[in-house]
Amino acid sequence: MSTKTHYEKGTLTVTRIFDAPREDVFDAWIETSKVELWWGCADTTKVKSQIEPRVGGKYFHLMTIKDGGDFPSDGLITAFDPPAKLAYTVNGPEPGPGMSVTVEFSSLGDQTEVRLTHSGLPDELSEIVAGGWSAAFGKLDLFLIEDAEAA
Repeated sequence: MSTKTHYEKGTLTVTRIFDAPREDVFDAWIETSKVELWWGCADTTKVKSQIEPRVGGKYFHLMTIKDGGDFPSDGLITAFDPPAKLAYTVNGPEPGPGMSVTVEFSSLGDQTEVRLTHSGLPDELSEIVAGGWSAAFGKLDLFLIEDAEAA
């Protein structure tokens, strides 16, 4: 399956269909032991995550990127409706209004379509963030395949 991205006026949309049940895909986004196995761009070598899976809960991801160092990402969960929807704020490096991410999970028989909307994204970061999400979705796909084979 391929990942599709579209960026327009501060909003990046990323979609992909995964060969896994919706509940499994949703759990991969909120269970830290699973997030740590797929989160991050192609050059991410390690991820440490903390997630409080509830509205108002905090999350923190620390990505170690090859030849780039550590990159933290944190925010608050603003919507939590398992296994249909997850939304959260993203604190940026600059003060001011932050970014937000909404992830919607739709059942397609035995498959799941994930539609991610990353809003408030500065134009100068759009290509980097699109590439990062595309790589992460590819890693998530591999994780889900390996997880299903191990079950």
